[in-house]
Amino acid sequence: MNNELLKQLCNATAVSGDEQEVRDILRATLEGCADDISFDGLGSFIARKGNRGPKVAIVGHMDEVGFMVSHITDDGFLRFATIGGWWSQSMLNHRVTIRTRTGKHVPGVIGSVAPHALSEKQKQHPVDFDEMFIDIGANSREQVENFGICIGDFISPEAHFAHWGDDKIVGKALDNRAGCALMAELFHTINNPDITLFGVASVEEEVGLRGAQTSAEHIKPDVVIVLDTAVAGDVPGIDSVKFPLKLGHGPAAMLFDKRYFPNQKLTAMLKECASQTESDVQFCIMKTGATDGGRYNVMGGGRPVLALCLPTRYLHANNGMISEKDYDTLFTVIRTLLQRLNGDTVAALRDFR
Repeated sequence: MNNELLKQLCNATAVSGDEQEVRDILRATLEGCADDISFDGLGSFIARKGNRGPKVAIVGHMDEVGFMVSHITDDGFLRFATIGGWWSQSMLNHRVTIRTRTGKHVPGVIGSVAPHALSEKQKQHPVDFDEMFIDIGANSREQVENFGICIGDFISPEAHFAHWGDDKIVGKALDNRAGCALMAELFHTINNPDITLFGVASVEEEVGLRGAQTSAEHIKPDVVIVLDTAVAGDVPGIDSVKFPLKLGHGPAAMLFDKRYFPNQKLTAMLKECASQTESDVQFCIMKTGATDGGRYNVMGGGRPVLALCLPTRYLHANNGMISEKDYDTLFTVIRTLLQRLNGDTVAALRDFR
């Protein structure tokens, strides 16, 4: 695992629709080994290596859930809209970073009312999004504007990347900077002359898989491996039947979500590669969400797609947690699978006779 790369990616501010900081990191990371770097019309990052054989794309999305400034009060507080899926109880009193149009980072905190000022009835009810505000320490609208903040600026949780325990990584935006880091490491490593390899970091996944659609149209790949995260159910209060994944027990193959089924032959190939490398792989379904696989599998007539996910605790919150062991295992399995692909194996995946 390239810990420094993952740290840089997680600490970047890149809410859906404002992914430039991650785009810059990936370009600096891959321009030395890519034959070409391009972008689709929405700004998805696309690196290419090779120019013969079937086109194989490995895809992680750049964007993170966050917020947007929607109003500035006369006394200097910010109201905001949520971007992507949030649970209100995971937000109060957490520090955030506002990214201005010039790229300046301004710290703030989602304000909370002290319990001393709440009635017993108020304490029983969660605060609605519309009641929340961000405090940046300003005393007036003019002071906020002097910071360079304006309506429409993007806001992300404050970055606190860290290593805990034997192999746990904690940080914001692991969904899905972990997938971007894996994509970049694989792109550096894979040298298969029988395929044209594309490393893709899509935009706006959290608001409707938009970059997956535009990048699929741009590349027209023959096979796609999607790298993402999935809910780990190994914490108190989660139904372990519906959410069976555990940290440290291997990456997970997504067998079904509300917009995708994997190619069954590609899934069988994954299992063979896991057995060959003696790697643990888990399996899951996701009925209430989707990955970029939900666009890549249907655009342009359809293609074989497989979504592989890192089990992650505390998704769509200020800090998530993954296992470094799972990350390394996923890298090994995908590398083995990509080295097996050629014109014949890809044709077999697409043969439904």
